[in-house]
Amino acid sequence: MSKVLIVTVGGSYKPIVTAIETLQPERVVFICSDGDRGSKPQVIGKGNPCEFRRGTEVIERLPNIPTQANLGERFQEDRDLVEIQEPDDLSECYIKASSTIQTIKRESPEAEIIADYTGGTKSMSVGLAMASLDYKVQLYLTTANRTNIIKVERGEMTGQASVSPLIAERTIEQFLPLFLHQHNYSAAVAELKQLSASMQLPADSKKKIQSLYYCCSGFETWDKFQHQEALDLLQSEKKRPEIKDFFISLKRVINSRSRIDDNFKITKEEEIPSHGYEIVQDLLLNAERRATQERYDDAVGRLYRALELLAQIRLLQEYEIKTGSVELEKLPESLRTEYQQQRSPSKKEIKLGLLNSYELLSKLPNEPLGELYQKNSKQLQNALSKRNNSLFAHGFQPINNSDYQVMKNIVVKFIEDGINLVIPENQKWNPLQFPTRFSI
Repeated sequence: MSKVLIVTVGGSYKPIVTAIETLQPERVVFICSDGDRGSKPQVIGKGNPCEFRRGTEVIERLPNIPTQANLGERFQEDRDLVEIQEPDDLSECYIKASSTIQTIKRESPEAEIIADYTGGTKSMSVGLAMASLDYKVQLYLTTANRTNIIKVERGEMTGQASVSPLIAERTIEQFLPLFLHQHNYSAAVAELKQLSASMQLPADSKKKIQSLYYCCSGFETWDKFQHQEALDLLQSEKKRPEIKDFFISLKRVINSRSRIDDNFKITKEEEIPSHGYEIVQDLLLNAERRATQERYDDAVGRLYRALELLAQIRLLQEYEIKTGSVELEKLPESLRTEYQQQRSPSKKEIKLGLLNSYELLSKLPNEPLGELYQKNSKQLQNALSKRNNSLFAHGFQPINNSDYQVMKNIVVKFIEDGINLVIPENQKWNPLQFPTRFSI
């Protein structure tokens, strides 16, 4: 792997030469100030442009920095010289440094990029340091015992700048919330993994990153309906105040799912009182997160499944009727002849789709969800037509925000009203949308 060193150049050449000799890069990129009094001559000046001074007295004159560092053909002026027009303009310094790092990453993706911000104006140094932090470039500083506050004299040493805790805190406080706000837990997990693997960190920073990793990984897997895996990941963080309620909600979702999903088994430790419809509420919250990401087709697909699942759970819990294979003896006697005619000729099964499930509920005596459907059937069918005509169902029309809002306003209200009608008053706990920040 090649090593590329980026350096800011100021009035003193010696720290730059020391950094190059110490770090032994295959390539050096110099960020210099332009103009008559700039530092560019120290890099490309002819003769002996580098001066060592004591006060106003010139003690020594030497060739330019690439010559002193024996860079030879490894230095290419058109490639390795970055000119700053206004060396006290932090914006220009940062933009030029960022652009330099991006170019190197693009042209030499396998290269190790390092930076020494010792030389140059304060704005040049800060600009390179900021860009290096943003792109996770390892920073170095060349220094020595100072005899004054003007500049470093001879006897310099180059060493790594201790920025790992700063990078970790900056990532956690500035960038992680951006991912969480968009419910982009996969990006958050990837960022934390990279942060943990790329640098040496103090014990307290490692512990914080580990906790955040478990939290973000837990919500990432939960977001993918991998509920038991999510429970395992959140187990170590369940005592945290911001996680405790989510942990309990997840256990209710797991219990709810186990009642309707024959392939989903739970242990005694996972059992917790639930009303059985938490999996439906979980789907509604998932749809909301997809809409936040402007993935409206996915959001509508989840609303459709939540509506279907509500009817399936109600028929199973209250009447022991499975919509995938209806047993006639579970139906009221007055309905058996009608549904006997719906048997599949080949498999001899009676299967009910979404609307047929609600039609059955509406025919059952004193059934609150069926009565609610009768009042809202036309609205629901109109809303479902948006989904049925979409690219991810039976048509070619993608769902936009307006379509999603129409369906959401009808379907979510129907589901919430329906659940409130069929669950006991003492079990009406509010479902929680995923957090957008962790105070760890």
